[in-house]
Amino acid sequence: MHIKSANDRQADLSTLQHLLAHPQASERQRSQIELEIRMLRAGLRGEAETAYELDFHLRDSKNWAVLHDLRLEHAGRVAQIDHLLINRFLDCWVCESKHFSEGVAVNAQGEFTAFFNGRPRGVPSPLAQNEKHIDVLEALMNSPSFPLPTRLGLTLRPSFLSLVVVSKGARIQRPKPVPTAFQGIVKADQVWQHIQRDAEQIGFGGAVSSLSKLIGSDTLRELAERLASHHRPIRIDWASKFGLEVRPPRGEPPAPVEAAHPADPPAEDDPHKGRLSTSRLANRLGVRGGLTETLKLLRAAGYLRPEGDRDVLTPKALAAGACHIEKSRFGPYFLWPENLQL
Repeated sequence: MHIKSANDRQADLSTLQHLLAHPQASERQRSQIELEIRMLRAGLRGEAETAYELDFHLRDSKNWAVLHDLRLEHAGRVAQIDHLLINRFLDCWVCESKHFSEGVAVNAQGEFTAFFNGRPRGVPSPLAQNEKHIDVLEALMNSPSFPLPTRLGLTLRPSFLSLVVVSKGARIQRPKPVPTAFQGIVKADQVWQHIQRDAEQIGFGGAVSSLSKLIGSDTLRELAERLASHHRPIRIDWASKFGLEVRPPRGEPPAPVEAAHPADPPAEDDPHKGRLSTSRLANRLGVRGGLTETLKLLRAAGYLRPEGDRDVLTPKALAAGACHIEKSRFGPYFLWPENLQL
């Protein structure tokens, strides 16, 4: 079952392309922006390639939940998980996509080398990177704020497995004999076969242990959707990253940072009884971080989606009773049902 798709990064690419023509950008800054564009496009191609293979096999399966591009924040740590697969035995496959189109090599010490234009270049270990993602995911799922399924009063704990997925046309060089840890590096078109082979090697004892924590499809969906609700997308200020200042056209005042989410209008000016603006909703829910964090929660819960440089209400939000006030003396703002839960 498909739970979450990858975030649309077209706005980021458009912003970067716009910055290339910035009148104050130096040649060095333009080179840095061009490199960022190439890296972003390569990463997106790699993730899309892997997502296609996983969705092809598992999108309609009732035994698997698939989440793409899941960014988690927990206890001061962040995990950017490219692909997460969870089955009814609570096996969680965390997949890190790498677009090593020319190939990748790993030596006996676990040091990685990628090839660019035929030249080798040392790169950080994606296996180590993925282990950090798993640490955050495991900590979140085992925290008191994340209820797990139970059976006979016992909590069913998930298992976590790591995969590094590279382009299907890439060459993988491993030391011989291949250490067990390096067997988790696979090509995009072999991910599903690798997972199936791993399941076949569990053996009788492992199978009995797995059956003891078998959950239903509805429980699997609920757990995966709970994880998706913890998704915290990040918006990058590309201009600041490259030391450039973006100013509005001459004669126009600068747009407010949260133009679509101004401060609350006074209660007497609010004609929509039973609804709260975003900042009042934040106060009612007691969200630490106020307006900004509440917006993140609304996006993660599927009530808002980005469109250009602003957020818009989703069909889910409209069905819940939310509305958007486009014109008022307070500027545009959202109104939410006062009983909305996040």
